[in-house]
Amino acid sequence: MSNETKNQDWHYLAGMEVRGPISLDQLATLIAAGTLSDTVMITPKDAAQWRTAAQVLGELQEGISPRSEPLRLPEGARKGDSSLARDLLDHISDTLNHVAGTEKLEGFSLREMFSQTFQKRTGTEMEDYLIVGTERTTPPISEVQTGWPKPWLFARFLLFFGLIYFGFVFAYQQFRNANLIPGLILMGAFATPVATLILFFELNTPKNVSLYRLMVLVSLGGIVSLFVSLLGYNLTKFDWMGASSAGIVEELGKLVALILILRTPRYKFTLNGLLFGAAVGVGFAAFENAGYALYMWDRFGGSAMMQIIVMRAVLSPLMHVAWTAMVGAALWRVKGDQPITFTTLANPRFYRVLLLAMFLHMFWNVPWHPPFFLKELVLGSAAWFVIWGLVQQGLRQVRDEQRAVETVSLVNEI
Repeated sequence: MSNETKNQDWHYLAGMEVRGPISLDQLATLIAAGTLSDTVMITPKDAAQWRTAAQVLGELQEGISPRSEPLRLPEGARKGDSSLARDLLDHISDTLNHVAGTEKLEGFSLREMFSQTFQKRTGTEMEDYLIVGTERTTPPISEVQTGWPKPWLFARFLLFFGLIYFGFVFAYQQFRNANLIPGLILMGAFATPVATLILFFELNTPKNVSLYRLMVLVSLGGIVSLFVSLLGYNLTKFDWMGASSAGIVEELGKLVALILILRTPRYKFTLNGLLFGAAVGVGFAAFENAGYALYMWDRFGGSAMMQIIVMRAVLSPLMHVAWTAMVGAALWRVKGDQPITFTTLANPRFYRVLLLAMFLHMFWNVPWHPPFFLKELVLGSAAWFVIWGLVQQGLRQVRDEQRAVETVSLVNEI
């Protein structure tokens, strides 16, 4: 590669934004500092050919004479061996466990957990699977599963709603009829959040929550949390924080909605709170997704609308649904079957998780966009790491309840 290539201006892709121009030397500096990945897509100014930075810099090195110093990362940046990465991940996981009050995962395997996702199921099996949560269909505690669950129904919901969405997309592209827009937005906004809610429904191993109650929570939780959040924006003075203020206002809004709507002592398990929080988060996320889609259609047209729908559909399980699920599980972990009081909210095992959800939300909204949604994937992974820790505690709580019931039965027999 010639010096002319080295010295020309380049653009790079940050998320969905094209940024630049910068020189290749500046690009290498950003990669060495960890601001950009070497997999970031770059292109020369006024050109349309996109390649990874690693490929371009590698070709540049091959074209430099042996006496010249090739472009390379600093020694410290090249020490990222597997042991260093493992130590870093261990440190992050220990920190998250400490903040959330969870323990190291035991017997957890994503491959094993989702091993039944693509097994063939009949329509009757799916119907029976959903008929739970009423007084007649809630299993006795002695029959509740206490090992890691193996959810599968969520994938059927995702496929079903996804196919309907793409059906609307195809019809709209063929006929350009504005009457198709509401259905397209509705299916696109709800497909991934609802499928994620079904996943949490399957993680609720006590099976004491009905689908009807979940739909009520999604609907009421969505509108109440949006209303409380908008009210919070009007009453608070967080304008100086920019978009990051949503981490405080919206997480509190969803918490208030959860407390106002669900005050029955019937549900005492941590897994119940995880599901209830997810339901409120789904309502908030889906209605917000629809709002963004409508805004993009009104301002920029159908292509921009479908682009934002797909982007938010992919990211939905990593944001509002996960954050509120964390908070709900932490709240039920503290309150059990007792009413929610100020003492409950002041418990560190609750408010630390709430603060963590706020932090994740605030950092999510920071205007920094590394390539391939790296920031969002890291933050979402942190949220789900905490969720799996809370699921483990919830399963242990069910197991302890089973032992208590068995002990009472033995005493009564004696």
